[in-house]
Amino acid sequence: MFSHIHFQSIGVTDTARALAFYRDTLGFAVERNNPYGEDRWIFMRVPGAATLLHFDKRDSVETSKKPELVLATGDVDATCRTLAERGVTPVSGPDDAPWEPGTRWALINDSEGNLILIQTIKGSQDHG
Repeated sequence: MFSHIHFQSIGVTDTARALAFYRDTLGFAVERNNPYGEDRWIFMRVPGAATLLHFDKRDSVETSKKPELVLATGDVDATCRTLAERGVTPVSGPDDAPWEPGTRWALINDSEGNLILIQTIKGSQDHG
């Protein structure tokens, strides 16, 4: 019936700062960056993925104890080392996931304060 999720929105207060973080720090590609009123209509993509990430401009982003975004990687430990080299400090982890044997996870905050879960799922073929 459906082929994939087209896009998911994430709240941002500064679209330029969020674009730089997701592009330069996390390695996303800019899919669209068009004028939209006084701001920008921005969609980002994990290279090779079908689903887009849309920046939803807001006056404030409320912090949450639940992740706003979950990203998969082939090696969460290596990804965390790379992110640390790029100035990102994990909020938690990397560690073994108690909810799924064989899964490793870590939490980071993006440039806007959104909590992001990064995880390696046993048998994942992605080596990002």
